[in-house]
Amino acid sequence: MPNEEMGSRIVPEPPSVATGIVIAATAGFLTFVALSMAGLFIYLRSAAPGAVTRAVEQRFPEPALQKNPQEDLKRYEREQRAALSTYGWVDRSKGLARIPIEEAMRIIAAKGEHAYDPPDQPASAPRPADTVGARP
Repeated sequence: MPNEEMGSRIVPEPPSVATGIVIAATAGFLTFVALSMAGLFIYLRSAAPGAVTRAVEQRFPEPALQKNPQEDLKRYEREQRAALSTYGWVDRSKGLARIPIEEAMRIIAAKGEHAYDPPDQPASAPRPADTVGARP
């Protein structure tokens, strides 16, 4: 039935789009893009001459890996053990010294329940309460 409804029309309706104008507009757009790219390329070459040439690849130096990591670890542990088990100055000008861990643990254990009390104040240091009422 669809053929009967269309009637006697055999030739399809011509398209209402002007193909010449579409082709001309597309060609004009592509020409504009090509000329813009060429202009930018020329400008880039004149403004930054080295930007278009390929950069020379530089070889990075090989990483400086440990030659013998097991021996380095043993040496490090030896140094740490020596620092933790001997006497020595930490800061001589401030009077700070280090003592072996065993000696420090013995001192702390000897203090008993008062081991972690704040250290005693030196006898020569004036207390803030003493200096309030004092006159020169």
